[in-house]
Amino acid sequence: PVWASEGLGAGGKNRRVCHAAARLEMGSLWEEFNRLGTEMIVTKAGRRMFPTFQVKLSGLDPLADYVLLMDFVPLDDKRYRYAFHSSSWLAAGRADPAAPGRVHFHPDSPAKGAQWMRQIVSFDKLKLTNNLLDDNGHV
Repeated sequence: PVWASEGLGAGGKNRRVCHAAARLEMGSLWEEFNRLGTEMIVTKAGRRMFPTFQVKLSGLDPLADYVLLMDFVPLDDKRYRYAFHSSSWLAAGRADPAAPGRVHFHPDSPAKGAQWMRQIVSFDKLKLTNNLLDDNGHV
């Protein structure tokens, strides 16, 4: 169909997203947390992430509407346990089958590209939960 090719830009992506870029804010803090190997306890009620995920967006069409969302993908198919004697996480077999994916819609969605690019976008309301039946929008 004709509509399928309309608005395509670089690499076959829609022209409204083909130049989109996101720069992680507080990257050095994220790197430090990664280096230290910190983790958080996730509860049924949900926990907010720290550091907060924040990005500076660029390359969006200022007049187009965008919906921002976040999802999480397992890094591997292993189950881990914490070994206190070595202060490290050890693989302890295969993980349970992955639960159906959940996404967190940014509360300002949808919004114009100009609004998203004007300021740092923060996912500070995002909560992580281990409750598979959560209906509060937690991931």
